[in-house]
Amino acid sequence: MSVAIFTRLTAKPGRCQELLDALEELAVSTRAEPGNEQFVVHAARDEPDVVLGYERFADDAAVEAHRATDAVRVARERLDDLLTEPPEIVYGLA
Repeated sequence: MSVAIFTRLTAKPGRCQELLDALEELAVSTRAEPGNEQFVVHAARDEPDVVLGYERFADDAAVEAHRATDAVRVARERLDDLLTEPPEIVYGLA
């Protein structure tokens, strides 16, 4: 069974586009990973500083491999500067 990850990220005021750009860079590398089935991000319609993300991986091992990549490490460093608070993350089964 696949693992779905839903994420809600709140950018510092005026930095939503930077957040979207950082996540799109992560998306490009993530989509090339074995075990990744989907990675999409969207700006929230009614909240100008909020970005919503959806990732789907083949299994828990694929999630763990993803978390260990340099791309995730770099993205986390960038996000620390862009976010007002830690992301809200919910895991599901797909």
